[in-house]
This record gives sequence, C-alpha cells and structure tokens, in this order.
Amino acid sequence: MNLALIIARAGSVRIKNKNIKNFYGKPIIAYPIQTLQKSKIFSKIYVSTDSKKIAKISKRYKATVPFLRPKNLANNKTSTLKVIKHFIKTLKISPNINICCVYPVSPLLTVSTLMKAYKKFRLRKGNFLVPIQKATVGENKVFKIDKRKQIIKYNKSKSLFKDTGQFYFGTAKSFIKKNSILFSGSTRTMLISKKSGIDVNTIDDWNLLKKLFKNKRND
Repeated sequence: MNLALIIARAGSVRIKNKNIKNFYGKPIIAYPIQTLQKSKIFSKIYVSTDSKKIAKISKRYKATVPFLRPKNLANNKTSTLKVIKHFIKTLKISPNINICCVYPVSPLLTVSTLMKAYKKFRLRKGNFLVPIQKATVGENKVFKIDKRKQIIKYNKSKSLFKDTGQFYFGTAKSFIKKNSILFSGSTRTMLISKKSGIDVNTIDDWNLLKKLFKNKRND
C-alpha cells in the first residue's frame, strides 16, 4: 500500500499564508493534491496541518485530514521528519507502508515525475528517494552524491546538489527509525531540472515559481 502525506502548517515566516495562497485561481495546496490523485499511486492522500482553514480547503479537494496537528509541531523549528513521525505514530501506520511526503507549494510537480520517482524507489534499495537539482557553491544546504547516486555530505566537491523541496519517498519504518532523510546513510536520488521544481522561501522565489509555472503551462 502507498500513502501520500502533504504537510502544511498555518504559519509562514516570509510569505503570509504561503501554503494556501492563491496561485492562478486556486489555493496552491490544491495542485499537489490533484497531482497525487491523478497519479493513482496512492490509496489515500492525507494532509497534516494545525489549521482549520487549511483542513477545510484540503477536504474540499478530496484529501483526508484525520486530525489537527499539535501547535508544538507546527512552528518553523519543527522538522519535516518530526511531522512525518507524528503522522505515522498517530495513525499507527504499518512499518512496510510506502509513504510519499509532499510539500504544499509544489505546483510544478507532475504525474510523470511522481511515477518515475516511485519506480526508482521500488527498484533500488535505500531508505529514501529524494529529487535533487544541481547547485553551486554558496547556495544553502548543498550536498554531493556518490557513484551509487546516494547523498553524502558536502566536502568541497565541484559537483554540488540540493533538495528540490518537493517530496520524499520512504517506508514508514525508515521515517520512524532514521534521524535524517537526506543523510540517512542510504538515501537515493533522482535528478530533475531547475524548471521542474523550486524550494519557495521568499517572495522572489514565489515570483520565479509563477514564471516557471506559466512557461510550463504555455509549452
């Protein structure tokens, strides 16, 4: 069985209401919900949120919101992994269930990307599968990959990469047992283009996302 989990808290530091902000006529969280539905990979699509408003919008787009996340797990210091662990423990998810954790600001995510990632995750042995992009020195949270396409820490390599901020595949067992998604010791990767994803943290990022989405839609 495969489950999808979108994590969407109410507070956002630099972009107000980022996770439900209007994006070309729809709340932005609607895009990943609908993409996950169209992929037909997942038995159920969940949303973990601390917000009644986000929950209402998510339910409108046919996602399941089984609980409201505690406020102590909904601040900017709470890691993604802590939120996933809470979801798994609260719903008592079986260790062998595959989970795809998706960020709400992912309108560039496509069914084909999800399908490709899922196939790679199933075929290759590893704790997680993470989509990555090429990066340059000076960018935040960069790392390198080894010959097996596994993530290892940055060590002055000229070939640098970064997390796309879109999604992670892993089993419930891996999410519970590991202390890091990226540096689990066996995290596999899938390279995607810079036109296919962007980690949105600032207004400039948001404006670039709009431009990328518009260009993609006009292709």
